[in-house]
Amino acid sequence: MSFDVLYVDDDRSNLTVFQAAFGRDFKVQLAESGEQALELMAQNEVAVLLSDQRMPGLTGVELLTMARQRYPDTERYLVTAYSNLDEAIQAVNLGHIRRYLRKPWAAHDIRQAIREGIETWTLRKRVRLLERQAWQSERIYALGVVAAGVAHELRNPLGSLLLQTEMAEVEAQEAGCGASILARMASIRGSVLRVRDILDGMSIAHRSSPSGDQVDLNEVVRLTLTSLKGSIRSRANLNIELTPVPPVRGSSTTLGQVVLNLLVNALQALPEGEPPGNHEITVRLSPQEGFAVLEIEDTGRGIPPEVLPRLFEPFFTTKESGGTGLGLAISRRIVEDQGGSIEVAPGAERGSLFRVRLPLA
Repeated sequence: MSFDVLYVDDDRSNLTVFQAAFGRDFKVQLAESGEQALELMAQNEVAVLLSDQRMPGLTGVELLTMARQRYPDTERYLVTAYSNLDEAIQAVNLGHIRRYLRKPWAAHDIRQAIREGIETWTLRKRVRLLERQAWQSERIYALGVVAAGVAHELRNPLGSLLLQTEMAEVEAQEAGCGASILARMASIRGSVLRVRDILDGMSIAHRSSPSGDQVDLNEVVRLTLTSLKGSIRSRANLNIELTPVPPVRGSSTTLGQVVLNLLVNALQALPEGEPPGNHEITVRLSPQEGFAVLEIEDTGRGIPPEVLPRLFEPFFTTKESGGTGLGLAISRRIVEDQGGSIEVAPGAERGSLFRVRLPLA
């Protein structure tokens, strides 16, 4: 079960007032202590956590700090009647709270704060989902690359086996071998042909669109941005500079995967917990000397110089968890299969800039 908001206060009258004021607008859960709040959060998903500061047992700052560690997606607000600067600093530094709300509170201020918190929580969950989807796509594509490599290695010896089988079948017919032997030879040839068909199905060249297919890269970028626009704008200002470009060679599916990988990579480079106005993600597309050039630039953490040489290596990742290290490697493989290139450079001010060059069709 999930709740829009969990309000924690050791004063029961405050809980009653909160329920009466906001119970009709939101799914509200109440707790009389930090310990009880953590028990409820262990059993239910909570979008927004509001906590009083001075309570028996865990204080509000201690509760928000523990909630941040266990449930990082939950938005956290501190509500208190006291204006102690040290408490406010602790709440920001330890609990990474979004808002510091004073008692007595005005209902419209709390209502607006909850709505903003739910929106941010929803967008953060959507980013997590997109990251998982990208990770799953990377794994599936990586398996396809491995399978295609195996198919490529087996195709030559299989072709030789098919040729020898057909020659043996002809020699058996010329030698007047019996019908049973000829039937066995035909069965062997049929089995070899079936194996060849399976290998053809494993080949990227047979499964993907021909390299001569024409793709509207503007449309690919726009569609990918549509699915991510809300998630990006919850973390950064989004700048879109798309100049019309002629079609490029490739597959809209695989090129869309490249754009998605680079945008998710830009999102992951942004520090958690900072206001959206602190950062920017810029997407540019323009024609340049027979190529369509796509640039995705972020103002995130940047890439350490010692990491740059290995950035496109399969299974190399700097993420502590949740990364396969395949997204950029797969993106480079897709781009290079179409005769293009992908490179990374420092951003104009900070962060990183990824540049993809694809030949025009």
